[in-house]
Amino acid sequence: MSSLSIPTSGIAGHRAMAVIEARRMARHPVFVLGVVLGFLVLGLYVVLVGDEKGLPVALTLPLLGAFYIGLTSVIAAAWLTRSTEVAVEAVATAPGTEARRTLALAAAGIPPFLAGLVFTAALVVSARGIGVAPQEWWFGTLPDWQVWSIVLLCPVACLDGALLGVLTGRWLRFRGAPAMVVVALIVVTLLGQVPLLETSSSEWRLWVPWAIFHTGDNADGTQTLIAGNPAAYLCYLLALGALAVLGAMWHDRTARTPRFRILVAAVAAAALAFFVLAATTGNHDNRVSDPIPSRATS
Repeated sequence: MSSLSIPTSGIAGHRAMAVIEARRMARHPVFVLGVVLGFLVLGLYVVLVGDEKGLPVALTLPLLGAFYIGLTSVIAAAWLTRSTEVAVEAVATAPGTEARRTLALAAAGIPPFLAGLVFTAALVVSARGIGVAPQEWWFGTLPDWQVWSIVLLCPVACLDGALLGVLTGRWLRFRGAPAMVVVALIVVTLLGQVPLLETSSSEWRLWVPWAIFHTGDNADGTQTLIAGNPAAYLCYLLALGALAVLGAMWHDRTARTPRFRILVAAVAAAALAFFVLAATTGNHDNRVSDPIPSRATS
């Protein structure tokens, strides 16, 4: 029997272990701290920054959730991965191979994903209640599918953060590895897209794991919507998350069957295809909004 298939007798144990990992993640202090900080900063922004024109730069705010919840999820999931034996001992029928335990660990991404969804819902509800300026890039000035694709990048980034943490915990065992990965993720994300944001090739920034689609207010009160297809990019991020799980499972040599190798290649090809779609479809040029007078700086 292939190591990718789970016998019927082991499905219950696998499911039980996945539930344990999700609960451990939900209670992890680093993850809880990230969630609290994310919602606290969002609340302060809504209360202190909102003005008579409404909630400013609403389309940029998903970055707050991705930053606070997503990055802390990397650290929390990496630490959980190193201590999976606690869950294995608690479930007598848990899957015995490392690859199956790693697959169960992917459930640690559920709490960050749900937290990101709640963050997104809070953002949309706040923007609807307070309102936004007529010139804002938001519902009404953009197709609904574009707005939803951009705001849903928050929960997907939170999910991917946890899955990256599982990958980190499997392959990097030295002290400080999760923090190093977080710093590397920030550096790669910034260096991979900032030089391209104001160029005619801005859509090619979308290879980075957490790209932005909105710059916030410019000095003249305008806002810039960066080129690219956010829906295809959303699918690209989901494929990267799947690759993170498969990469963590690859650590188990017994899992590297021909079928598993084909699966890895297929997901990698899908990720590449979604990246190409994200970069070559959608808006081909950056779009600048009409000025919002109250946002212009002298």
